[in-house]
Amino acid sequence: MLSRNIKPTHSFSSPPALALATVLAIAAFTAPPPAAAGSGAWIDNGATACEKYLTPDVVAAILRTPGGRPRRLDAHSCNVGPIYITLKVADIDVFRSEVPRVFGAHPIGGIGDGAYWNGAGALSAVKGHDRGCDVSVIDPGAPKMHNAELGQNLGEICNKLFAIP
Repeated sequence: MLSRNIKPTHSFSSPPALALATVLAIAAFTAPPPAAAGSGAWIDNGATACEKYLTPDVVAAILRTPGGRPRRLDAHSCNVGPIYITLKVADIDVFRSEVPRVFGAHPIGGIGDGAYWNGAGALSAVKGHDRGCDVSVIDPGAPKMHNAELGQNLGEICNKLFAIP
């Protein structure tokens, strides 16, 4: 006989779980096509982006506590503590058509050719027809700022990466 008083042991409505789910959804929604993943060139800057663009001053402006040392995750992504950067092949026309379907997306100007931030601490941006940049802070308690202000600061990192030839 089954008891009807069984309570779930995990809650997916907690802020950290929601933040992680949102970041994973963004990554899945804007991931590069498999053929593009090995194309190299500009997206390979993602491995060293944290070393170059998440300097101690930049990290201190974003996080409440130091983030640690930059770490390469793969050829296209890196992190410093809870701040993650991923570069990918993305097209602005596709991006613009997808944004209305992304839950909690808030368009933001001045970053690439199109960008949005969300309340989970993530920013996704695209420049042209071959450059995409995702920057996120996966610990909701880590940033000093939130929402549009955090999105703008993360967007400045993407703009610097978009400027690389």
